[in-house]
Amino acid sequence: MARNRRFQHGSLFKRGTRTKVWVARWWEDVIGAEGKLERVRRSEALGPVADIPTRRQAERILSDRLRGINSGEYRPQSSCTLSDFVHRTWFPEVLPTLKYPSKEHYQYIVNVHMIPAFGDMQLRLISRESVQSFLNGKLRSGLSWKTVKHIRTTFGTVLGAAEMRGLIQSNPARQTKLPRRGPVAEKTPIAPEKIRQLLEALPEPSRSLAWLLVLTGLRVGEALALRWRDIDLALGCLRVRQTVYEGRFDDPKSKRSKRTVLLGAKGIEILSAFKPQCIDSEALVFATRRGTPFCRRNLLNRQLVPTCERLGIEGVTWHWLRHANATLLDAVGTPLGTVQALLGHSSAEVTREIYLHSVPADARSAVEKVETLLIGPKWTQVAEATEVTSTLIN
Repeated sequence: MARNRRFQHGSLFKRGTRTKVWVARWWEDVIGAEGKLERVRRSEALGPVADIPTRRQAERILSDRLRGINSGEYRPQSSCTLSDFVHRTWFPEVLPTLKYPSKEHYQYIVNVHMIPAFGDMQLRLISRESVQSFLNGKLRSGLSWKTVKHIRTTFGTVLGAAEMRGLIQSNPARQTKLPRRGPVAEKTPIAPEKIRQLLEALPEPSRSLAWLLVLTGLRVGEALALRWRDIDLALGCLRVRQTVYEGRFDDPKSKRSKRTVLLGAKGIEILSAFKPQCIDSEALVFATRRGTPFCRRNLLNRQLVPTCERLGIEGVTWHWLRHANATLLDAVGTPLGTVQALLGHSSAEVTREIYLHSVPADARSAVEKVETLLIGPKWTQVAEATEVTSTLIN
């Protein structure tokens, strides 16, 4: 049962030697960690004496501060700390609903950035000013603007959950602002000649993996999760069913990411070279000797990056190769809807989703044109074209 609240005036005193400030104290009802009502002593600095010269002025400020507590509509707030809320409530409820990469991302930001700064602070005492100062400090420490944005987003998500449970009255993280982002360096143009030079110089298995990413636009996790049951070389297509990250298999990024990807002659040639004589339909296409999926980071650091450095090509990652596929599709005049279908991008627009299902012929043509742009026409095609030209002239 809640104890009777009494009207209170609070107390005032001055603190400090050189710069004196008015400090106010009062009692406040809060909800403890176990959900029981508790009465705690609050203390808050109202401002410097230089700005509030008389006690009467300080009492007026304190009266305004206590108006909400003395009103009949006051409801006790929680004394739960950020650390307690995250580990007892937010992690157990939210993390099981997320994919493994998202879990790792949230846990890293919370444990490395948020908990050291605010872990022991009660949720109700986290202010907009403290969060803003925290974010500004992260920027000054050398973190990138994008990383600080991720920290702010995660902070806002956690405090938003606390707000929904009535533990705080408002979300201070969403009241903060990040400074305007500075100029972003232009990305290196993706030229077909550079891509072909890289693909020819890479060692296996990165060479075949990179070829597949450039020709199909697969995400690296989708390519490393391919099994032979997903490949149909006779029809010239593959089916994206899973993705893999840090050895953990999961559903692809979105519903539209589960898709059928068409293969051209080069794509079929690459996969045929990997095809074992005795096929286990559940075996991975790109697998270690133990049958486990390759680690994308190991292949990146041991093969892709050293090869790029030797060739003088900057900024190349596995995802860069997916962007290269999109660039090549655009270069051969592929409609935007077809590009989105081939890459498995999500879209909320119904008309665009209908359009994506209406261009299978365009998709096959686009795949073949990308191969021609990278590899050039085959000698048989050149010979046929020459024969036709000679016939027309004669």
